[in-house]
Amino acid sequence: MKRILSLVIVVVLLASAMVSCELLSIFGSVAEEGDVTVVVEAVDGSYEVYKTYLENVENKDEGAKGVVEHLNNGEDKLHLVMEESTYGAFVTEIGRIKQADGKYVMVYTSVKSDSYEGAPSVDYDGVTLYQSAVGLSGMTVEAGTVILFRLESYS
Repeated sequence: MKRILSLVIVVVLLASAMVSCELLSIFGSVAEEGDVTVVVEAVDGSYEVYKTYLENVENKDEGAKGVVEHLNNGEDKLHLVMEESTYGAFVTEIGRIKQADGKYVMVYTSVKSDSYEGAPSVDYDGVTLYQSAVGLSGMTVEAGTVILFRLESYS
């Protein structure tokens, strides 16, 4: 009886650990130091560029979402409007771009591990940026990461 009870306890503990790890994996990690560049590509092809040091980002628990929120509250305020959904934060406006008329805010990152395999990539200032396969909260932000926002349609 003790063996069965012990086995049940071990199984419950392992299942709890697996669920905890799964829940934690929905949030991206943010490096403790280094810099990050956030770029907003306007409809006319021009760029708004925002940079910050990761050590200044207070909310590192929610990946790139914490970075853009930090920039939204900074001196060179990045205009940011997000909607919360069951899938996480959804950017509807950022910088001078706003989703409308079948065009949506698409996110690209220089962190290849966060990308859709086979999805299109873009180049910014000699850096290849990959369409993000995860939401802002799930994005990894390393020292030197570049994040690009632009309008695209799903056609």
